[in-house]
Amino acid sequence: MEFMDSISEITRLLRAARSLLGLSQEEFAGLAGVSRQIIARMERGEDDIVAESIQRVRSALEEQRIVFIPSEKGRGPGVAERRPAKMT
Repeated sequence: MEFMDSISEITRLLRAARSLLGLSQEEFAGLAGVSRQIIARMERGEDDIVAESIQRVRSALEEQRIVFIPSEKGRGPGVAERRPAKMT
């Protein structure tokens, strides 16, 4: 997330990404190394979250094969699950 979008868009992306992975807030907090309360606050769109926590969450999502898609003209930002590389 290059902060090209509003905080509310970014927090919706985080929730969508966690949902794609099928993880509870508690499970995801463990993967990201933050508290469940931090995940809940991010998903509510609270704006007093420290940048380090946001980066931890982003890194944890990317390690789980989540790709962040920047917004373009006529379309907001999104998330997708990267498929594993095909073995040849």
